[in-house]
Amino acid sequence: MITVLMAAWQGKKYLEQQLDSILAQTVPVRIWVSDDGSDDGTRELLEQYCEWYPKQVFLHSRENSGENGAAGNFFWLLSLAAKEGKSDYVMLSDQDDVWFHHKVKTLLRRMKQLEKGLGEACPILVHSDMEVTDSQLNVLDPSFFHYSHINPTRSTFGEILVENPVTGGALMMNRALLKLLEKEPAACFMHDWWIALTASCFGVIDFVPESLSQYRQHGDNVLGARASGSLKDCRERINRQKEVEENYRKMIEQARAFGKMFWQKLDGRQRMILRAYLALPYQSVAGRCQNIVRNRFFKSSRVQTAAMCVTMPHAGEKRTEKK
Repeated sequence: MITVLMAAWQGKKYLEQQLDSILAQTVPVRIWVSDDGSDDGTRELLEQYCEWYPKQVFLHSRENSGENGAAGNFFWLLSLAAKEGKSDYVMLSDQDDVWFHHKVKTLLRRMKQLEKGLGEACPILVHSDMEVTDSQLNVLDPSFFHYSHINPTRSTFGEILVENPVTGGALMMNRALLKLLEKEPAACFMHDWWIALTASCFGVIDFVPESLSQYRQHGDNVLGARASGSLKDCRERINRQKEVEENYRKMIEQARAFGKMFWQKLDGRQRMILRAYLALPYQSVAGRCQNIVRNRFFKSSRVQTAAMCVTMPHAGEKRTEKK
């Protein structure tokens, strides 16, 4: 059984096109949707799809609607799927993308190959590339990773602590990985980053170098694709320094929450890497650089790695701000 989890909110404008593209897959799936309190007609549209496809589309409602945004919505759906225990594979879907008809089949084929070699008990995450488009699906770049200047093959625990190459709407996970995601973390940067961290630590991440969906860029995106690592992006970082510093704080909080949840499951090497990463905010720029090189906390580009040494806020600055 393949279950697609979709977190919806104010998505009526693009939702129908995405639902149709998932229902048109060459491999049958079921879709679990959680609407996060929309008032634009999204819920009514979802109820229609539940009537039209009673065996494939299911609408779920959580009590604390709106809590923790899209991440909270996805984690709630993941907990439902984990507790139900019937999903062999789980995929995530944004409400405004469009899937190519062979997406599920392609990811499933690769997943089966990996499970054959590693065993079904191994937590496995498979993800693909995407086309980046504008709101009308005109292609801006045939590769999300080319557009974002991110290396999709990064898969070690240390690498993913500093940069996430996995987009939620492009992944498939097996049941073994799903079981590790039953509990919502105390803090995370975004749900897909936490999922990638978990897979890198306890299992395997594999990349399919093919664009299997269209990633729609528009003004309402919660988090859109950005040409990270480019000279233009580096110049923009100067003008959004507060945002950059806040993002680093969220990354540190995410790593700390990961350690609290999984410390007993981590091996000695993983504990050492996590401690080294959590030490970065307390170090000087020179000490940080040594730490990054020693533990290979490299981002996709040298420029981004160098920027991390300088722009990550010092822990002392954080304490001062809280007074």
